[in-house]
Amino acid sequence: MTLLEASDIRISRRAYIPELISDEKKTALLSIIADIQARSGIRIKLMEDGENCFSLIKSYGMFSGVRSYFALIGNSDDPKMHEKIGYFGEELVLEATRLGLGTCWVAGSYDKSSVSLKLGEKESLACVISVGEIKETENLKEKFLSGIIKTKRKSPEEMSIGYATAPEWFKKGVECAVNAPSARNKQPVIFEYSADKATARVNGNFSFNKIDLGIAEYHFELGSGNKITEF
Repeated sequence: MTLLEASDIRISRRAYIPELISDEKKTALLSIIADIQARSGIRIKLMEDGENCFSLIKSYGMFSGVRSYFALIGNSDDPKMHEKIGYFGEELVLEATRLGLGTCWVAGSYDKSSVSLKLGEKESLACVISVGEIKETENLKEKFLSGIIKTKRKSPEEMSIGYATAPEWFKKGVECAVNAPSARNKQPVIFEYSADKATARVNGNFSFNKIDLGIAEYHFELGSGNKITEF
């Protein structure tokens, strides 16, 4: 399975088989994390204390069986910290999908105080991504949530400017970005085609909008085959 194929089948999974990830898959994940860290300037930690962070009360009943998650940490002095977190975090999500694992970006429905991390003076925990073994099919709650998300998805035209007259590579990029996960399912990213170039933006400085920007940019580059980010 390619990363592009993974982007097409990936869905957010919130119900997990309550056991630790196998040693084989864990070894693969750690290798992927090491590679991403070397290229990105962000820090990623695979955590295995999910019972504390995702208890029934702390996750508002949205998650079950979480044992493992990725903690994504950036340098608070970096103005592109949240954008990079989204971009490289989504690469990790799709790599986990290729391993047959379920994932879900988590903005606030976890107990941040239970994340047992030592942070450097300028480090900041931006968000986490749940990860783990899943049943082959979604449970009823997941199917319900997936149905809501699908009905709220924007069209490629709604997520872009110049879509109708843009070249095929731009259209493929936007179509791939439409499938990208988004905090609160707001899909705030706008892609624009002008002068044979593509750009992406979000309005405002809300940190999760910037994470959404990075996630969508990764999908756009994957679908279009064209680089639009500077990192």
